Amino acid sequence: MTAAGTATTTNPTDDLKAPSQAVVAAADTQAAASVATLGLIQQARLANLRRAATVAIASFGKESTQAAAAAQAVTATAAASARLSVLGQQIDTAAPTVAASGWVLHGRVYASDLTPQASYTVFLVDAHKNYLSAYGFAYTDPTGYFLLSSDGGSAAKSAGAAAAAPPAGAEPAASASAASGAPVQLFLQVADASANPVLLSETAFVPVTGKATYQAVILPAGAAKLGDPPAELRSVAMPPAAAGTKPPAGPAPGKSSPGKSSPGKPAKS
Repeated sequence: MTAAGTATTTNPTDDLKAPSQAVVAAADTQAAASVATLGLIQQARLANLRRAATVAIASFGKESTQAAAAAQAVTATAAASARLSVLGQQIDTAAPTVAASGWVLHGRVYASDLTPQASYTVFLVDAHKNYLSAYGFAYTDPTGYFLLSSDGGSAAKSAGAAAAAPPAGAEPAASASAASGAPVQLFLQVADASANPVLLSETAFVPVTGKATYQAVILPAGAAKLGDPPAELRSVAMPPAAAGTKPPAGPAPGKSSPGKSSPGKPAKS
C-alpha cells in the first residue's frame, strides 16, 4: 500500500519482456555450442568427401562424371563449412562497450571465399566519398576484425561539418543537400593491404544510438581497385601508393594517437 492508501500493482508479464542477462548469456552460449557442433560435423563430412573424391579420380579418372560429382560435393560442403565459421566468429565476438549517446560498428572483412583478411583498412566516407576523419579508421586483425565508434558528441558534429563541404566539382544539388543540416550518410569503405580501395558499400550504414552493429563484410571475387583512397586518410593510415607494403601496426592499446587506430580498435576522437 502507498501512503495515500492506494495499492501498487505490477504486471506479471514485465519480467518476460526483459529477460535477465543470465538468460541471454545462456542462450548465446547454447547457440555458440550448436554452431560449433555443426561446424565439426561439416568438417568431418568434408574430410570424408575429399577422400571419396581422391578415390573417384583414382578409379574412374580425373575427367570422369564420378570425379566431377565428387568435386562438386567437396566444393559445396567446403562453402557450407566456411559459412558456419563466419557465423561462429560472429557469435563468439564479445559485445564492445558503447557510449550511451554513441554507437559502434564492428565486424570482420572476408575474401569472396570467406577467408579473413588481415591488415586491411576500414573507414567511413560520406555520400561524396569524403573521408570522415572524426570516426578514425581501423586495421583488421588476423581474424579480419575491425571496430569503428562514435561517442555521439564532437565526432558527429565534426563529421557533419566535413560533409557540408563537398569536393570540388560536386553538383550544386549535392552541395545544397550537404549544407541543409540533414544527417550525414555513412558509407563503409575498405582498402586492401596495399592501400587499394576494394569495396565501397552501396547502402549507408545507419547507426543505432547506444548499440553495437556487427557486419560481416565479404569482398567480391576479383575485386578491382576503386580509384585511390582519400588523400587525408592516406597521409595518416597508409603506405605510399607505389610501396605495396602493409599498413603499419597501430599504436599499443591505450596509446592511440589522434587519427590513428590499432588493429580492431577505434581511433580516439
